[in-house]
Amino acid sequence: MRWKGFTLGFIWFWLSIFLILLVSTQDKEWLINGVDITNICDLMISIASDDIRDIGLAVTVPLFFPFFYLMAWKRQHHWFQYLLFIAIFAFWLWRFFLRYTVCE
Repeated sequence: MRWKGFTLGFIWFWLSIFLILLVSTQDKEWLINGVDITNICDLMISIASDDIRDIGLAVTVPLFFPFFYLMAWKRQHHWFQYLLFIAIFAFWLWRFFLRYTVCE
């Protein structure tokens, strides 16, 4: 992999992180102060808010399309691509699913 691939991967990684953070933040998440509302579970219980995770999922799923294109159609396999994919996917899972599973 050449420097263009690393550079584009790095830029894509940070744009993906920014977009996932942007669309996965709950409406009143800024109310978590550590005293009255200590975590996301307390926030979901105490405040009736709209759950916008389904819209965020629809917006962020296309972030994975470049990986599917490179790995399936172009058949370009490099450890850096796998590392970026695993990191983005783990962060995506945490922001949309895993941090809510501890609430149940």
